[in-house]
Amino acid sequence: MRWPDAPEVGFSGESQHAEVTLLVNTPTRELDEHAVDHTVLLHVRSVCVDGREIREPYAHWLAEQMGLTVIGPGQRW
Repeated sequence: MRWPDAPEVGFSGESQHAEVTLLVNTPTRELDEHAVDHTVLLHVRSVCVDGREIREPYAHWLAEQMGLTVIGPGQRW
């Protein structure tokens, strides 16, 4: 799997951090909450410069390519 290039948001695609997690009937990776809907997590490399996340626009760009929007803040693992 490889994320595509997105020059309009300053991102060169990559495969090392290209990952998707589908959470069915739960909003958390810990599976500790029940939900009636599903959550998709996009995993992208993030870089913090001067306290600002510079890869977050790429996550928004990926979601937009599928007609979706990012509904939550980025998480660090």
